[in-house]
Amino acid sequence: MDRRKFVVGVGGLLLSTGGVKSASAETKDGLVMPSKACKTSVRHTPGPYLTADNLIRTDIREDLPGAPLQLALRVTHSLWCTPIEGAVVDIWQCDAIGRYAGFQNIEFDMTTLRVAGMGADYSSESFLRGRQVTDENGVARFTTIVPGWYFPRLPHIHVRVILAEQVWTAHDIQLFFPNDLIDAVYETEPYAERGPMPFDIKRDIVVKGDKKLAKKTTIAMAKDGEGYAGDHEIVMEGL
Repeated sequence: MDRRKFVVGVGGLLLSTGGVKSASAETKDGLVMPSKACKTSVRHTPGPYLTADNLIRTDIREDLPGAPLQLALRVTHSLWCTPIEGAVVDIWQCDAIGRYAGFQNIEFDMTTLRVAGMGADYSSESFLRGRQVTDENGVARFTTIVPGWYFPRLPHIHVRVILAEQVWTAHDIQLFFPNDLIDAVYETEPYAERGPMPFDIKRDIVVKGDKKLAKKTTIAMAKDGEGYAGDHEIVMEGL
């Protein structure tokens, strides 16, 4: 699918500039009833690489190599099906060879799936982390790269959304990628040097083989020049 068709199609809803009308209804007595149309998005663990001090920036690449990705995330109120303006959106991910900034990385045993020890230390780095605030359409945009693989996780991007600077509102979710896109990207540099991902969804320690869960949290993707454009809607309980 090309970029133009993607933007005007259903998958491109998040990249459009128009708002979405509330799906709430009124009773005969004029009482407003919350919508049943917007189901709250899946929640995931934030994982071991969450930080509280991500830089406010759109481009989080810091010149790292990888397939470019223009990512649009839309935050929607679960009761009214309306965009949430002013939500703080943090994202973080690994680079093309599976490294996270801000921490000493964890290594896992490929047989037992248990922690085997500690790997490279990137505690002083800040690559592939960033924060944005949603606009009037509930959208936050980032320029990043398609992440590489690391065992035992499928390629993913972490997202945390917080409302009104209240940590208790935090909604954590991990977003995944279509398998055919990952296969194609991993044939290119710098991903190809490591080879294809040596495991599948059954061994992912978060998804645990749940294909329905993975589908619900898969980013809608389209080719965009030399890279890709992707979007996803996060439906959460508003204030």
